[in-house]
Amino acid sequence: MYKVALVDDDVLVLRFLEKMIPWEDYGFKIAGSFKDSMEAYDHLKTKGYDVLITDIGMPKLDGIELISLLNNNGVDLFNVILSCHDEFHYAQQALKLDAFDYLLKESMDQEKIEELLKRLKKAMDNKRQRETKSDKISSFFKKNKTKLKTEFIEKLLEDNYVDDDSWWNEQGELLEMNFSYEHYTPVLCFIDKSVDAIEKYEKQTLLYFSIDNIVIEILNKYRLDIQIFYLQSKFFIVFPHGEENPGVMYTKIGHVLQEIHSKLESHLKITITSVIGKGNKLRKGLINSMKELLQKEEQRFYYQHRSIQHLKILPFEKPAILEDYIEIVEKITSSIIQEDERRVTNIIKKQLNEMRNSRCEPSIVQDWAVKLVLDINQRLQTFTYFEDSILTSMTDKLVNQVYTLDHLEEMVIGICKQLILHLEKMDDIPKTGEIAKVQKYVQMNIHKKITLNDVANYLHLNPSYFSRLYKEVTGESFVEYVTRVKMAKARVLLSGTTKTVDQISVELGFESKSYFLKKFKKFYGNSPKSYRFKEGV
Repeated sequence: MYKVALVDDDVLVLRFLEKMIPWEDYGFKIAGSFKDSMEAYDHLKTKGYDVLITDIGMPKLDGIELISLLNNNGVDLFNVILSCHDEFHYAQQALKLDAFDYLLKESMDQEKIEELLKRLKKAMDNKRQRETKSDKISSFFKKNKTKLKTEFIEKLLEDNYVDDDSWWNEQGELLEMNFSYEHYTPVLCFIDKSVDAIEKYEKQTLLYFSIDNIVIEILNKYRLDIQIFYLQSKFFIVFPHGEENPGVMYTKIGHVLQEIHSKLESHLKITITSVIGKGNKLRKGLINSMKELLQKEEQRFYYQHRSIQHLKILPFEKPAILEDYIEIVEKITSSIIQEDERRVTNIIKKQLNEMRNSRCEPSIVQDWAVKLVLDINQRLQTFTYFEDSILTSMTDKLVNQVYTLDHLEEMVIGICKQLILHLEKMDDIPKTGEIAKVQKYVQMNIHKKITLNDVANYLHLNPSYFSRLYKEVTGESFVEYVTRVKMAKARVLLSGTTKTVDQISVELGFESKSYFLKKFKKFYGNSPKSYRFKEGV
C-alpha cells in the first residue's frame, strides 16, 4: 500500500476525502490527515510517505510552499494540488514543482478522484519498476536531453563531426534522433521579447520544457519525425521530407508552424517569429542551411512579431536619419511636457516606420533610439524635481535586450509614457506642482522673451510672492532658471544644427544678437562661434 498524506485547512474537504474514497481498493491508505500545514511539514519531512494531496491556499504554509520545503529537504513524493482557483498562475507553479496533477475543488467528485488514483497507482508502480541502475542512466539522459541536443547541434554548427557517420549514429541512438532522411528543411524560431519570457518562467530551462511539450504534442499529431534544438533565446525545428513539390512541402510546414504559434500564444502567453530556411538534401546540406539562418539573423530586425517568414537576404541601407533629429527630439519632448501621449506615440511610430521602409541598418536604428531617449531625458533634467532613475533599467534593456523593430518601438513609446506619468505626478505635489507648471510654461515658450510678471500672471500669483516661492523651492532665481534653459537649448542647436547665431538668438527669444552673445559667453566661458568650432560643427 502506498501511504497518503492529506493536508487541507478545510475540514469538510478532509472528511470527504477520508470517508468517501475507497483508497485501499486502489492500493493506497491514508496515513496522515492534517488541518495545519506547519504540523504536516514537520511530520512529513521525517516520515516515509509516498503521496501528498494538499490544498494550494492555506495559512502559515500554502501548498506550493509546503511542497517546495519538502523538495528542499529531499522528501520525494508524488504531489497532487487542490485549488479553488482556475488560474494560469497556479497551474504554472504546479508545473514548476513537477506536481502529478492539479484539481479544482469545484469540479472534484468521487469519480474523478478514483480516476486520478488509477493513474497515480500506475505511475508509481512504473517508477518502482524503473529504479535500476540502467534506468537511472536513462532517466539522466531524458532529463538532460534538451541540453545534450543543444550541445550536439553546437558541435555540428562549428564544423565538428559533420562527416563522422559513427558519431551521428551514436548520437542518434542516444538522443532518439533519426537523420536517415534524404531531404530536410530547417526552421529557426525566435522567441519574441525573449528576456521577458524567461523572466516570466524564472528559468530558461523551464521555458524550453514548456515549449517542448506543446511543440512535440503538435508534431506527434501530424506524425512527423521532427527534431527540435534549443539555442539561446531561439530554437530550430528540422522538418524531414521526401521528394515532394517544394510548394506543397512549404505549405505543409506553414500549417504546422501556424498551429505551433497559436498554441504557444494561447497556452504559454509567449509569441515566436519563425524563419523557414532552404530545403536541402542530406545532412551536410541541412547544416549549411542552418548556418545560413544563424548568419543572417540580423534580417529578423524587421520581421513582425508572430510572423512566419521565408529567409530572404535583403540589404540594409545607411540613410542620413539624423538630418531632422533635433526637430524630432523637440517635438517629442514638447509632447511629453504637454502630456500628449497620443502625439508622442504617433511621432515615434512615424519615424520608425520610415526607417522600416528604407530598411535602415539595425544598429543605426538602435543607436538613434538610445540617443533619442537620452536626449529627451537631458531636456527634462531642467525640471527641478525630475528623477531619471525610472529610465535606468529601461534604457539598459533598450541597449541589450531588444532585437526587433517591433520591440524597440514598444520600448521607446513605453519609456516616453513613463516620463509623462512622472510629470503628471509632479503636478500633484504641493508647491512642487506650481514650480513644475512654471517650468513647463518656460519649456513651451522658450522661443519668447519670458518675464517674471508673465509667469506670475500665468499662475495668478503676486510677482514678489512667486519670486520668493521659486527661490525657496528650487534654490535658484526664476531668471537664472530661464537663462539656464535657454543656454542649454542654444548649446543643442549649435552642436546639432547648422543654424546661424542670428537664427538661434531669434529662436530663443532674445531681443538682440549682442545680448545673446553676452549671456552665452558668461554662461559657458566662450562665444557661440568658439563653442561650435570646438564641437566640430
